Amino acid sequence: MTARARLILWAPVALLLAYETYLSAQSRLPALGPYFDQKDKLEHASYFFLTGLAAVRAARFGERWGRGKTSVFLILSAVLWSCLDEIHQSHVPMREVEIGDVLADTVGVALAVLFGEGLLRTMKLNQTIH
Repeated sequence: MTARARLILWAPVALLLAYETYLSAQSRLPALGPYFDQKDKLEHASYFFLTGLAAVRAARFGERWGRGKTSVFLILSAVLWSCLDEIHQSHVPMREVEIGDVLADTVGVALAVLFGEGLLRTMKLNQTIH
């Protein structure tokens, strides 16, 4: 795979993680829709499902990694990223460290690993970029 193809496939992952880092550095986040109990966990899982979906596309259809390598790499990366993000948030005023956020982020990526390949094929986003 060419460097250009790698950039095209991995750039959405990097952009989503960069935006997540920006949001993580904010003392207050904008409210999205009505409040309900554990809403933030659903938001975490949804955002990381989207990020995981982009990563599955890059890993499986771009890098041609096998399912096992993709699963292990992305899930371990989600745990590591989420833990580092919580450490980062511990230094942001009015933000709290929550193990539930790490779990929600990891669940989002794990769901992308489980269902992402089929979803990407259905959406015809499984073509290799040259």
